[in-house]
Amino acid sequence: MKRLATAKSVALTLALVMLAQTVAPLAALAQVQAPAQELTLPDGTELEVVTTEEISSKTATEGDPINFKVEDDVKVDGKVVIAKGTMVKGVVSNAQKSGRMGKGGKLSVRVESTTAVDGQKVRLRASKGKEGDDKTGTTVALVVLFGPLGFLKKGKDAKIKEGTKIKVYTDEEKKVALKS
Repeated sequence: MKRLATAKSVALTLALVMLAQTVAPLAALAQVQAPAQELTLPDGTELEVVTTEEISSKTATEGDPINFKVEDDVKVDGKVVIAKGTMVKGVVSNAQKSGRMGKGGKLSVRVESTTAVDGQKVRLRASKGKEGDDKTGTTVALVVLFGPLGFLKKGKDAKIKEGTKIKVYTDEEKKVALKS
C-alpha cells in the first residue's frame, strides 16, 4: 500500500511538472504586448536637415554621396516618427569648378532618403543650389589695364557650408510602427 501511495505521489509530481512546462510558454505568449502602434507619415511632410560638412564645387563631383542630419524630431499626432539627429543621405547633382575669365563655380545637391524610428527607409525630396561669385566685370577691367593677362582671373568656387539648413519633404506616404 505504501508503494502504491509513493507511486501515486511520483505520478502526481511528474504530471504537475509536465503541466508547468506546458503552461509556462503559454503564459509567456499571453504576456506578449499588444502590436506596436502604427502611424501614417503623410507624403509632403516638411522637415529640416542640416549639412554635416562643407561641400565645395572645387572638390565635389557629380554623384558624390553626402550626408545630412535631421534637425528636429518629426512628429505625427505628437509621436516621433523620424528622430532628431537621424542621418539623411544625399548626392551631389551638379558640380562645376570656377573657371578662367572670372567664371564662378556651380554646385547643386539633392536630398534622397532617411530612416524612420522603425528602421524603414523614407524617400525625401529637396535640392539646394549655389553659385560662386562671377568675376566677369573684374576680368574685363583687368584685360583693359593689363592686356591678355587679365583673362587669367578666376571666379570663386561655390560652397555650401557645414550647418546649412535645407527644407525637405517626404516623397511618399509611409506607415511607421512606433515602439511601445
